[in-house]
Amino acid sequence: MPSPTARSLQYAKRHGWPAQVVERWNPYAKVRHDLFGCIDLVALTGSILGIQACAGSSHSARLKKAMAEPRLLTWLQCAAHFEVWSWAKRGARGKAKRWTLRRTAVELGTDGTTLVACELPDPLLPPGT
Repeated sequence: MPSPTARSLQYAKRHGWPAQVVERWNPYAKVRHDLFGCIDLVALTGSILGIQACAGSSHSARLKKAMAEPRLLTWLQCAAHFEVWSWAKRGARGKAKRWTLRRTAVELGTDGTTLVACELPDPLLPPGT
């Protein structure tokens, strides 16, 4: 079964967005390090999109962690975009469950120094629109 990062990479490539995994494994500490503390993938969607990929059950925890990361504010102030993508099997009771994507964008607030999260209703829309 592919990881959320692998699933997100496949999704980005399927939509024609060049993407690359940017988290790295530290074998000495046995821990993964995300780019700027919160980015697993970078995709080129017409703009630069940083993606935190996770399982559906950890969506809110990853969003909260990302919004607490001070480097994310700088990332967004540089005109880049950021989203949390989570994957979970969902479907009606008694029906086949399918992998579905939930996307939450994090954007700059109107003052340019606060972060605001907003759910993206249609996962087929390109990021940043």
